[in-house]
Amino acid sequence: MRSEWFKVREVGNATWAIDDRGSDVMYLVGGEERCLLVDTGWGVGDLPALAASLSPLPPTVVNTHGHPDHTFGNGQFAQVYVHAADEAAARKLPPAEMRTWMVDNVLPKPLPADFQFDTWAVAGPDSLETIQDGHVFDLGGRALEVISVAGHTPGSICLLDRQARVLFTGDSVLPGAIWLHLGESLPLSRFHESLRRLQGSADAFDTILPGHADLQALPLSKTLLDDLIDGIGRILAGELVGREEKTFAGDGLRCDFGSCGIVYRPDRL
Repeated sequence: MRSEWFKVREVGNATWAIDDRGSDVMYLVGGEERCLLVDTGWGVGDLPALAASLSPLPPTVVNTHGHPDHTFGNGQFAQVYVHAADEAAARKLPPAEMRTWMVDNVLPKPLPADFQFDTWAVAGPDSLETIQDGHVFDLGGRALEVISVAGHTPGSICLLDRQARVLFTGDSVLPGAIWLHLGESLPLSRFHESLRRLQGSADAFDTILPGHADLQALPLSKTLLDDLIDGIGRILAGELVGREEKTFAGDGLRCDFGSCGIVYRPDRL
């Protein structure tokens, strides 16, 4: 059944990591009055039922950016927040032929026995609200602050939990290769600037919880951010050049920096 699509692991005090069948990782963060659901994944599993089983508190929902593996579950909720620069991407729903291609080539398998193609990814939330840098989600006794990290997409955000000393990073900081070769991605130097700005808050967190990772490895060390900044800096300085990388979303050059990496376009430095 659809609730069995997920795997869950508690990664801190009232914080659960939710594995979306190995594709992406969402998070449920509990406060005293509300909980915050960070991303909604592919929208295949019954995410509201899962969230209710973890916390009785009403959920506030936010997207770290507008890509479908983080937003296609938005239609399962009445209201979702997203950065204004990614509003159009979060609203975009694929035509039937694109959904068919995604089912055949992108969605993790096996799909649940009760998966219904005709109702999957065909509607968004009743209300998609926009936020900006500095927005604070007050959960009651716990607050998460929005930090803009433009690069992977123009409206990518991280969420800083100063109380728990953890940073939720979406696709902006993660193990493996961050895609910056997409049509909507910003130049590598702009992303580097965003990461340097994010690094200015490094004294407020000890670990990171990214949008893609091995569930059992969470949380991750914040040194991942330092490695990413250093590696991109070496590309921009001409000290590193990536090797050719082909993906279903286009081609680029890939550089790995040990704990992380990046796929970028040499004409958009």
